[in-house]
Amino acid sequence: MPLRPSIAIALLLCVSSGCTHAREPVIARPHAEIGESAVCNLPAEGQYPGIEPPPEIAQAHWFRSGTVPPDFEPAAAVTCDESFGPSITANLTTNFFEHQWEGDFTAAVAKLNAPSEGRRRDQGSCPVASMAPIEDLWLIDAQGRIVRPSYPVDECGFQQLGGLVEIEKLDEVRRTEHIVSLTSDAVLQRIGCGTVRLTPTIGEQHLVAERYSVSGGICRYSAEADGEVVFAGATQLSESFGESFAYLPRADACSEVARITVGTTLTRAEPGYTERIPVLIDVDGCQRISIEGHVPLQASPEIVERVA
Repeated sequence: MPLRPSIAIALLLCVSSGCTHAREPVIARPHAEIGESAVCNLPAEGQYPGIEPPPEIAQAHWFRSGTVPPDFEPAAAVTCDESFGPSITANLTTNFFEHQWEGDFTAAVAKLNAPSEGRRRDQGSCPVASMAPIEDLWLIDAQGRIVRPSYPVDECGFQQLGGLVEIEKLDEVRRTEHIVSLTSDAVLQRIGCGTVRLTPTIGEQHLVAERYSVSGGICRYSAEADGEVVFAGATQLSESFGESFAYLPRADACSEVARITVGTTLTRAEPGYTERIPVLIDVDGCQRISIEGHVPLQASPEIVERVA
């Protein structure tokens, strides 16, 4: 009995490609456009409202990215951080860095100019793409001309970053800091707490009976001599508090007033429940943790040390 055409085609693909997925023809990448100066783009999170780029990068020009042209010989490379630093100052600024690299670019250019793979026809069989941002990259030649390389992609459209890896193996010869200004709303959006301290209302709920998560974003506040509470900066911790509050004892009665406090937020782990519940930690004074609508908890030395 003759094979159905679809089965015959599938068998032919298996014989010719070892049963790999069928691919579309490879699309050649154009050469990158040559320009006169490299200017970092803002990190991806800089696209949110309330973030003002520094003057030196506010007028960044767009250049077509692509392969490194054959008549372009890199003498240096510039990479720009893919995200802002973890801290925001009391003056509502954060930062990111521009890095300059020098050395032998042979391996980097070879990987940057490698051909892309043909697109897999069945894209539904590809893994889920990562949403992690990628550093901005520029190459500079001895005449000061610049190109912005693109990366070859695999059959699922994932960028192959071997060229960037090779560049960051070279010598870093300069690091330039860029200062970015934020509005109060941008601080709240990025960190989860704001420039105005929220003082939770004590209640009778017991946190130990709930499933919840605590943000890793914290805002620091200090009390002035006249009693005014001012914003002293914010930080995105490397790890969130997780469920560590659930194991803390109820706080004893205490009348001391904290001069230094830290705000963060708690979210109940319930489907569709995204409300942020204010949390305030006393760094000095009674060292209590106040949570909106809950009984106060006694902060552990480890938690106080983390936020101090």
